Amino acid sequence: MKHSFSWKTLILVIIGSLLCGSALTFIFVAWMLGKSPLMNSDLRQIQEVYENIDQNYYKKVPSKKLVNGAISGMIDSLDDPYSQFLTAKNRTDLNESISGKISGIGATITKASSGIKIVNVMQHSPAKRAGLKADDVILKINQKSTRDLTVEQASALTRGKTGTKVQLQLQRQQKQFTVNLRRAPIKMATVTGQVNKDYPQIGQITIAQFSENTSQDLKKEIVALRHQGVKKLIIDVRSNPGGLMEQAVASASMFLKNGQKIVTITGRHQTDITYRANKHYLKNYKVHLPVVVLIDNQSASAAEIFAAALHESGKTPLVGEKSYGKGVVQTVNSLNSSSEMKITTAKWLTPQGHWINKKGLEPTFKVKYPVYLNLKAFTSKKTLNSGSSEPDVLTAQKVLQALGSDVELSGQLDTATMTALQNFQSQNELPATGTLNQATRQALTQKLLKQAQTNDEMNNKAIELLAKDKE
Repeated sequence: MKHSFSWKTLILVIIGSLLCGSALTFIFVAWMLGKSPLMNSDLRQIQEVYENIDQNYYKKVPSKKLVNGAISGMIDSLDDPYSQFLTAKNRTDLNESISGKISGIGATITKASSGIKIVNVMQHSPAKRAGLKADDVILKINQKSTRDLTVEQASALTRGKTGTKVQLQLQRQQKQFTVNLRRAPIKMATVTGQVNKDYPQIGQITIAQFSENTSQDLKKEIVALRHQGVKKLIIDVRSNPGGLMEQAVASASMFLKNGQKIVTITGRHQTDITYRANKHYLKNYKVHLPVVVLIDNQSASAAEIFAAALHESGKTPLVGEKSYGKGVVQTVNSLNSSSEMKITTAKWLTPQGHWINKKGLEPTFKVKYPVYLNLKAFTSKKTLNSGSSEPDVLTAQKVLQALGSDVELSGQLDTATMTALQNFQSQNELPATGTLNQATRQALTQKLLKQAQTNDEMNNKAIELLAKDKE
């Protein structure tokens, strides 16, 4: 039997849950399949283990399972959170993250008391063609109730292979109905922008991650904002896990003079490579506007490359919290049609030569998130009644306090707490039972997050800095 292996290599700078492999493992896999003459004592030991299990284990074990186990074991021995073996779904998730494309129904969703609510429907999507609208409530996905699902769980159910069917049971006001959709490729927007409603000369851009077209999308968003009269920019890379290094480099080049350093890659067996701003990125498009960049402790990898370049070469202030600190680069190789491997192959340095791995970027102006965003998450789904003293009661009391209630932190579902919950439930169109149920937990969490977004102190600091900056 012939075995062919197609190789594709992508330089990635991405936060730790994405996936991996190694050159040695590829040699081992190929050798296992009779394609490599390489033999030494170490590989003979692996062969002996393989043959012993294959011939003497009490039941038959698929060879693919043994090979994958050997690959995973070698990669795990690196003790590197960024080096992993990718098969099936994990491989698909990585490729979707890189491309910025998924297959789904094309609707933005949020949590509602009766299930999952549609916030927005994308143009030319399966959801749009089926007539779905904002505020439609998804009650079931493929017969599975959404009442106790998180947004992430519901989103996962709507995704799948292009062309496959997904059934939704929906409610629109008093009417319930069912639709059958076929999943289709959906391009995820990695760049969004808007004009600040209070300061119309300030444009606010969020970069969610660095995917295949992020630099082009960033350019388009800036051009659009400029046409609306924007003369200053806030670029938000908070919670941006990274992505493609080349896209971070191209994006940074827009804000720097040609020749200025963006990032230096230093590897074990290669000459250092320094990437600089140049005329070839985005046809030499340049942004000559005052800029502030927002970062936090989840801004990682490519997001840190972008922020560090603007800060150290472009003198752009960074506002927020210290970034994640991922200063290493991964190379992804395809083993075959169903598996890939990714290992750390280099480290990257900021324009001034700093290695920020496990250290992060220090903001120019440190602004912390509100303390209440560090509250312990709810841990139960049970409905808690009068007198309960489970941990979720104290969490609920802390959230209620953060939202303005004067309830005491007794840790017990007492009369005062039940009254506070009843008031909250009434204000948020929930049954005013005074009990702590799952719908109330979710509403409390969403309300707290919305309050944090409305009172965004990091963004306020950026606005303050730009307001002082003369045009």
